[in-house]
Parts: sequence; structure tokens; C-alpha cells
Amino acid sequence: MAARFYFELANAEITLHDTTGVEAADLAEALFEARSVIAEMADEIAEEPAGPPWTLLVRDEAGWLVGRLPIRK
Repeated sequence: MAARFYFELANAEITLHDTTGVEAADLAEALFEARSVIAEMADEIAEEPAGPPWTLLVRDEAGWLVGRLPIRK
């Protein structure tokens, strides 16, 4: 049964909340999707001026933090 997971982009100063989320079969699939998102964002973040490091937070339908993936340039 599919579940909905939400990806938040956060650093020490700001958190960008995901209100749509993605459906995934399980946490492993959600983390795979999260890594795809990170790959897409890394280039954009590399163009930004240096600042606090970014992290992609993965939350389940209940709002529990179930994954934390650093975004490296």
C-alpha cells in the first residue's frame, strides 16, 4: 500500500515545507526519490553564494521525520 512522504528543504536559517508530497510504496522508495531530488538541486545550490548547508528532510504522512539527507555541492 502506497504512503505519502513529504520533502522539506532546510538549513540553519529557513525551512521550505512540501505541502504536496509524493506517493511511494515504502520508505526505501521515498529515500530513492529524495536522492533524485538532491541530484537535481545540487547544481542549483552550487551556483548560490556560500551560506549555511542545506539538508533534505523526509517526513511521513503523520509528520514524523523519517530521513535526513545532506545536500552537497
